[in-house]
Amino acid sequence: MGASVSDRFTGVWALRAIRDRVAGGRETDHPDFGADPCGLLVYTASGHVSVNFMRRNRKAWAMEDQPSAAERASAAAGYGAYAGRFTVLEAERIVRHHVEVALVPNRVGRDLDRRFSFENGNQRLILRPHLFDLAGRKIERTLTWERIG
Repeated sequence: MGASVSDRFTGVWALRAIRDRVAGGRETDHPDFGADPCGLLVYTASGHVSVNFMRRNRKAWAMEDQPSAAERASAAAGYGAYAGRFTVLEAERIVRHHVEVALVPNRVGRDLDRRFSFENGNQRLILRPHLFDLAGRKIERTLTWERIG
């Protein structure tokens, strides 16, 4: 018997790209994370998920244990993170992240749905949040992850 769809998620994934497509098909890199973001996405067999991603080469703080408000804001602008549990809705091709902790306080206690697909023999995972509106334009975001380890 083959692995369940949920089992296909289990492992560690490296972020390769975050791309936004606007109506008309034009694609751009995510403005906060750039053309070469880095990050890790971890799904465990126990049903937990943890994701951290960032813009490369963020500016170091002058004093690590006493950053200024501007240094904190700049670091957060180029960083994303949350963790919790996950559920796979196989028929809908949705992975639902049940957020328990997050950099963005508004996400704590929420469910984040991601349409998913696997490519390259389960070595690449494509996640797409629901369409969203940004400055009056519909945006389709695509996150590309590759299995590591």
